[in-house]
Formats: sequence, structure tokens, C-alpha cells
Amino acid sequence: MTGRPLSPRAIERLAIQRWTAANGRTWAKASKRERANWLAKTEPVIREEHGIAADAEWRAGDWHAPDQTDLFDLISREVA
Repeated sequence: MTGRPLSPRAIERLAIQRWTAANGRTWAKASKRERANWLAKTEPVIREEHGIAADAEWRAGDWHAPDQTDLFDLISREVA
């Protein structure tokens, strides 16, 4: 992966593009169930393709390990 990491919204957009390519229908015509199933199936694949761990959390514009403490955030709280 190069450049900026994919945001959760960017992953969703990629999944929608893949839906349209695979099904020949627009995302708007997919039922709620179809959308949920497609996203559940496709998101882990996209995350893996881009080196994003399955349990990573999106915070402050980047992916982080779950329960990872942001040391800079702690310092700013102590100083303030």
C-alpha cells in the first residue's frame, strides 16, 4: 500500500464499486439485506488487500491496534 491509508468510507466506496461491477446493478437498487451481506463479505477482503488488520480501529485519521494508547494524547491531557 502506498500513500494515505484507506478510511472506512473509502473501503465502503471500493466495496460499492465492486458490487456494481459484479452485479451490473447500482448500489441504490440493492436491498438492505444485500448491502449488509455484501459489505460483511467484502470489507475484510479489501482490508486484507491493503494491509489493514481485521481488528484495527480508525482513529485520528489512521488505523490503530485495538486498545492502543495514543501517547501524544495522554501528554496533552497532562499538560493542559
